[in-house]
Amino acid sequence: MSICADKDWTMELVKVPSEPPRKETFSFRDVRIVNGIVTGKVYDKDENPTDLRGSCFSFGPVAHMTFVFTAAKNGGGYVDIVLSGGGFQLPDEQPRFTGRFEVFTRASQGQSEALALVNFEPGDTGTGTGMQAQIAKPNRT
Repeated sequence: MSICADKDWTMELVKVPSEPPRKETFSFRDVRIVNGIVTGKVYDKDENPTDLRGSCFSFGPVAHMTFVFTAAKNGGGYVDIVLSGGGFQLPDEQPRFTGRFEVFTRASQGQSEALALVNFEPGDTGTGTGMQAQIAKPNRT
């Protein structure tokens, strides 16, 4: 069975360095993986569900995996969490995931940002420049 098969996960995120290390546990349920795209639900310790998005690309028993979801912060508000790393599964063993995570604070509800690409020109195929674009500063409304 591929590690990129539909299966539920329990992830323990450990924040280090901190003394003692802080741990948060999340339960990934109803996980579906179709053409490398991960969807499902994530539940925190209080059973608050949020949407799960991500990707899983398998190379035999090894896979590159990402998981993106929103979590409630202690004290109110929400953060977006991005997990990225490698998955590994040997025959007749539970799959394992090891990776890193980043936490992104959400902008306030009254503020939005739009990122605009201007002067878009394709780069030359086969060069180190790839696609070229100039990025305008975000507009805040």
